[in-house]
Amino acid sequence: MSAGKRLGLLLMMAVIVGGAAGMGATAGLGAATTLAALSAMFCFMAASGGALRPDLRLLAVLAPAMVLAIAVPRLMAEVSSWVSIALVVVVVFVAGLLPALGQRFVQVGLGLGMAALFSYGFQLTGTATHIQIIAAPVLAVIWVFLLRLLLGARDPSGPTRAAMAGALADQQATDPAEALRKWHSDRPTRWTGQVLFATMRYRTILGVLGDRRRYLPSHDAEELDAVLDAAREEAARLADAVRAPASPELPDNGRLAVPELPGGTSVLISRLWEELAEIRAAAVARDTTRVKVPAAVRQVLVKTSRGTLSWRSTQLRHAARCALGVLIALVIASFRPEDPLTVAFLMTIFAIMQPEWHDSLAKARERVIGALAGSVVLALVIWLLPQAALAPVALIALLIGFWFMRTQPVVFNGCIVLMSVGLNATTRHLDPVSVLVEYVVLILLALLIGLVFGFAAIPGVPKPGINERFAKARGAIRNLLAQVADVHRGASPDPHDLARGFHTAVRTQQELVTAAPGSKQPQPDQQEALDTAYDSLRGLFHQATALVMLPPDTSTATAIDDTLCLLDDDSMGTFLPEVTGRFPCSNTSDAPADGEPLPKISETELLLVTMNADALLLRQVTPKFTD
Repeated sequence: MSAGKRLGLLLMMAVIVGGAAGMGATAGLGAATTLAALSAMFCFMAASGGALRPDLRLLAVLAPAMVLAIAVPRLMAEVSSWVSIALVVVVVFVAGLLPALGQRFVQVGLGLGMAALFSYGFQLTGTATHIQIIAAPVLAVIWVFLLRLLLGARDPSGPTRAAMAGALADQQATDPAEALRKWHSDRPTRWTGQVLFATMRYRTILGVLGDRRRYLPSHDAEELDAVLDAAREEAARLADAVRAPASPELPDNGRLAVPELPGGTSVLISRLWEELAEIRAAAVARDTTRVKVPAAVRQVLVKTSRGTLSWRSTQLRHAARCALGVLIALVIASFRPEDPLTVAFLMTIFAIMQPEWHDSLAKARERVIGALAGSVVLALVIWLLPQAALAPVALIALLIGFWFMRTQPVVFNGCIVLMSVGLNATTRHLDPVSVLVEYVVLILLALLIGLVFGFAAIPGVPKPGINERFAKARGAIRNLLAQVADVHRGASPDPHDLARGFHTAVRTQQELVTAAPGSKQPQPDQQEALDTAYDSLRGLFHQATALVMLPPDTSTATAIDDTLCLLDDDSMGTFLPEVTGRFPCSNTSDAPADGEPLPKISETELLLVTMNADALLLRQVTPKFTD
């Protein structure tokens, strides 16, 4: 991360916390002002990172949950500490499950869980009424809404265009479904649909040609490489145009002559350039007419997500382990109800417990090194400087920590030691040496709890290696696509068998990326391929989910069969599905009116082309997982 981005992050944190604190002070929250300020930070963490419209919709859904998670357990603690503990455990369990809904919800779960734990353990420096406690997260949500609206008003769809530009020009092929999801959620327009449609076709053809070059004679392969390099350069230029907020001046640079190559390679090259030309035309014309996308896909995603609720689901087991670890920590913390270090204790456990046990180990290592280094520095500060210097040192450490928060977690953790111990010792008039010793003990205890429950194996669950997990996930998605193809041939499969196919696909994909404690870890050269494989499998699952909702169509079944051939090891990838649907261009007389659905063939083709792109990515990484 560049220095400019670090400074921007630091300023953003100051605006979030300072703005919420100012609103809280103005509204008369009193001691609950600090709660409002830090609640805003967790809320912003959960409700930012995408385009403006989907972020605001997510915030509207998240706001009640955030208010309840922050206020209710804290208020219930006055009635029954055990009821309060139970509520926090439930919130943490739900937060652990949210990432199963998609990559976007990782931050949502993190923000929700951290907000609940912080609110429960934070000790106010004064008294606050029940109204003030409830008003604190409400004001935090309002401030985050206003701030998010202000930040995104200038270019609401910038992140969506950036995702499409990345799908077009990134050297490492990205998950096609991710760009598709962002397009769906951000007021889909005709020109962005045209760009996305053509991009998926372009990446599919580019991948097929790149895969085919291995089978061509060296001279033909060199000619093909020259064409592909020129196409990638043009794609990079077009990606900059797509990313721009306004229609750019984009002259036509022409194209290389299509060489005569074996088979249908020359035809594919011509079609490759046609897709780039379509992207250029859409990016220049920018027809902002809105199009409708069927909502049935999202409904099926919710129904098929129940695969996450299987005990064999790694996400569910992670949520259960996380909730159990937090429960133990909350019980321990209940014996010291006025301890100001409870927040650090709880947050450390939540941060350490990751779905993958080696990630938990990495987090624990960072915490240990950072805590030890920070303790040594703080011990020197206590020895060499007067106690009055602790507060300035703590504030300086806080600024330094936020500067290195993403790039150097060890430095960040060390600075948190100086900040937490220094501020608590100063504001509460405590002995800094005693506070430091207690902090180190609590962090070590948190590490122990986090690692024990993070590494806890589930009895009776086998520990397959990475190659076996990949084979299972690949086989499950292949079987699911075959079932969907049968549906489009007019067959009437048993609904339970079809549901079981979706269930198995979800479970095997989660098992692929989340090794059981004690399992053999991927080789260094397999890790990047593993990420690509997971993105591809998840994309294929989403396309299968959408396709099963469409009316039966034999041509769709044939296209799915082509995708299945692409997944086969003995297929040379010499085909490309023959589909003729197009997004209507803005300058044609048959363009649909504003708000009308896209033509059925265009929607189907978009799904099929995306599916082929995912299948090709999966095929390309398969050799990494064969013995």
